[in-house]
Amino acid sequence: MTHMLGKFGPRRKTQEMIYDVGLHLGTTWHKCDFQCHTPRDRAWSGSPDLPGGEDAAELARRAWAEEFIRAAEAARLQAVAISDHHDICLSAYALEAAARLQSSVLVFPAVEITCSDNAQCIVIFDPSATVDTQKLALGAAGNILMAPASDAKTCDILPARETVSGFVEAVQSEQHLRDTSVILPHFSMEEDHKTLNEQGHHPRFANLPIDGVYIERAYSSLDVTTVEKIRGKIHDWGKRRRAILATGDNRTADWSRLGVNDCWIKLGEHSIEALRQALLADEARIAFEPPTCPTEYLVELRVKSSLTGPAAVTIVFNDGFNAIIGGRGSGKSAFLEYLRFGLGRTDKDFNAKLDPEQSREAKLISETLAGDGYVEVVLEREGVRETWRRVLSNSEIITVTVGERTLELTTSAARERFRSRAFRQKGLSSTMNDPATASDQITNIAAAEEIDQRRSIDRDIENTQRSVGAALINLVALWKSRVDLRQTTEKVEDLRARIAALTKRLEEEGLSAAALRTIEESPKYGRAGEYIATVGSQAEHASAQLGELEAIAVTAEAAAYEGAADFEEVRELQQAVVEAKSMLTSSLSSARAALELLATKQNDAKGRFAAKRDAFMLTYTAAVEEQSKHSNFVDEVARLNTELQTAEASQAKARSAGQTHVHAERNYRDALESLDGLIERRRAILKAAADKVAGRSSNMLKARLKKDRMPAQYRAALYKLFEGSGTQSVEESCTDWIRAILEADESKGWAKLRQRFLDLYEAKIMAGSPPEASDGLLSSLQAIIFNGARQLTDRQRKRIYQSLADPVVAGIVAAVPNDAINMSYVDEGRAIDFKMASPGQQASALLELLLKQSAGTLIIDQPEDDLDNRVIMRIVELLRTSKSTRQLIFTTHNANIVVNGDADKIVALKSPEPSSMPNNNAPRVQLDCDGAIETPAVSATITSIMEGGREAFDLRSRKYRFDLYS
Repeated sequence: MTHMLGKFGPRRKTQEMIYDVGLHLGTTWHKCDFQCHTPRDRAWSGSPDLPGGEDAAELARRAWAEEFIRAAEAARLQAVAISDHHDICLSAYALEAAARLQSSVLVFPAVEITCSDNAQCIVIFDPSATVDTQKLALGAAGNILMAPASDAKTCDILPARETVSGFVEAVQSEQHLRDTSVILPHFSMEEDHKTLNEQGHHPRFANLPIDGVYIERAYSSLDVTTVEKIRGKIHDWGKRRRAILATGDNRTADWSRLGVNDCWIKLGEHSIEALRQALLADEARIAFEPPTCPTEYLVELRVKSSLTGPAAVTIVFNDGFNAIIGGRGSGKSAFLEYLRFGLGRTDKDFNAKLDPEQSREAKLISETLAGDGYVEVVLEREGVRETWRRVLSNSEIITVTVGERTLELTTSAARERFRSRAFRQKGLSSTMNDPATASDQITNIAAAEEIDQRRSIDRDIENTQRSVGAALINLVALWKSRVDLRQTTEKVEDLRARIAALTKRLEEEGLSAAALRTIEESPKYGRAGEYIATVGSQAEHASAQLGELEAIAVTAEAAAYEGAADFEEVRELQQAVVEAKSMLTSSLSSARAALELLATKQNDAKGRFAAKRDAFMLTYTAAVEEQSKHSNFVDEVARLNTELQTAEASQAKARSAGQTHVHAERNYRDALESLDGLIERRRAILKAAADKVAGRSSNMLKARLKKDRMPAQYRAALYKLFEGSGTQSVEESCTDWIRAILEADESKGWAKLRQRFLDLYEAKIMAGSPPEASDGLLSSLQAIIFNGARQLTDRQRKRIYQSLADPVVAGIVAAVPNDAINMSYVDEGRAIDFKMASPGQQASALLELLLKQSAGTLIIDQPEDDLDNRVIMRIVELLRTSKSTRQLIFTTHNANIVVNGDADKIVALKSPEPSSMPNNNAPRVQLDCDGAIETPAVSATITSIMEGGREAFDLRSRKYRFDLYS
């Protein structure tokens, strides 16, 4: 309570940044140096003095001020304070110069004071503070008489009358100073000049009611003890955490120390209130290394709906923590649901069967975005800005505009393109409500950081399952080619034997030797013709394959990879690519020429052989006609020769098919091994994610890999076997069957079963796939089904046998488990199943886990609904650290989350006002104001909406006996 009151403080007039409502950027990082001196400082060197008064002298001061602003810009500074010793004169010139140059550098007036206890302080003023107000600080220090404004130098620097403690008390008791200034004592290493960090002086520091200190050195050079004194970890030096600002203390015209000690600060306004807020949330708003910001984040939301009225409403997001606030019925949840819709992350996007009438969120979308309504989301991905647009009439597609390109993505593709998590109101506490989706939801939350790996491996598994199916088809083709080869070989041998017997009989019955030779040679001509035709078709096919090979040969060009050719290794490799392409082109050209030559020779051979065959046929016909008395035998030999030619052609095709699929067995084994390997890799990813859960939930959760003991794909594949078989209780029996298999051999049980089915299917194919199975095949089938534990009828066995076809067997051999992560909630040291935890326990544990992950934008509607204030304060601490690594967008009506969580951007919605004459055309959801906590309109709205107003806040403070300004 005290902390939050201190966060707000009295409101006052300030230099508020002006934006259209909804477009305020919130807090942004500024590299700063809040100890910069001027030529008026007595320690200044390197440039002439700058007296004032005369026009030329004033011009010189203004010129110096502009030079200072340009130097700050060159040092990449974005916020500075002019802090001469015991003097405030030239800060006004710097403020005017920044405005005149339209510089983005924020200038704050300040003054450096040496107190009587040999320690220094810097007093930083609001930019709107008048000279008279600033002089009050000099008066509060005592014994300081500022030199006239026209003098070239400040007064002689002697210690002020007050100690640091007395000075701070004097400033904070002066209403005008307390509201417009911040005091930062100097607290560096013990050996540093005029620091409060001296042996024996801890009581004076411990009791100082200040929120920050400054150092004149790099933060990294502080020893651990000094930092712990400042942070309130050494209780003799006070329990209050204080922020640290590193300054440069530049006093030279070469600007050598301007911004020399790195320090960044997050400010949402050009005001002293912004600085005060940063000091109170220094973990999130002050940094000493270049701040890290999310590379993927939402930039803007645009909504046109029946709730928002005829004009679209636009909200700009900060890349840190965004809070949307408003009274009951103001539309907070509506905006988050529009955002989920724009990102393809509504409940209906994950469950197409969801009835809008049964879901408040789905009903909102269907009713308010009809007609010309739309949602547009502007987002940034690694520096590339995109605009996503989605409308209700074509809600299956999200239109993405990137520069001049336009893409159409499905919602699932959009979710892969931009990582985020979005939870509706009470979404965290209802993850276990639906048993069908609970496991997936928990797994997705626990393994959120591994989402890219999981998506990639899930895609690989799906592709490999298809490869297994294709490999099975090729394997079956190999089996069939073997059956065909066996059958055609048997037929060829039979025909040859019969022809030989008839020929012998003709010879015995007096057929002339010449006619006999002619008849015997007939099959030879048939085989020769078949060979010539086969060569032609193979040459044509090989030529087509060469064309495909040319299209997929090495095509990589270094020029397509910007900057890659700057590396010697890439240039050498590109040369090797050029040489390889040249050799390939030459080889392919030679191969094509060889095939063209072969085709020419085949065509020539075909023509010449056709003439020869035609001549032979004349002889053959004459020979047959001459032997009229043996016509029956001769006709039979001719018929058998024709059958032989056909059989030999079929034999050649079967042999060729076998050669085509010669690697089918190996390819099938490789595909299965690859599939099994991917399953193990997915398990390893899930196990690694599960191992992180305890540490990232303050040990409130335990997680482990949960192997799928009853895979849905196993069951579905087995069910297909029994379709139309009339088998009773299939689902129950299959469940028992799978359970028994996996209990007997968890790692290899299913692999053994799929091999048994494969062997049975091969036996069926090799038997010629007879419509009626043999007793042996049916016995083998009975032994496999249900592990032989259940006797099937003959009709059932025969129907199951008939079901054994490529699709059914492919479903069995390619089926995979869907492993997950199982979580337990640790309640007072005892682990209980997560579904047995209360909604509040579930929500708090999952929220803590989510905030400790770095997994894209996190969107939650009113996370406090199931949390008590004790839990909320722990979440608040996480918000401050989490928002530096991932974007957060929450709706809330809890002041702790917004204020103590230090929201970077706050959007306040207007509360609906009851009216006896409502205007149905007026927008029902409207933006009131937006900005950072330090934005005056926002802080006033927070106090009003979340605290019931200043009076209610003050009353609670008195009831708790809290001092407003202690």
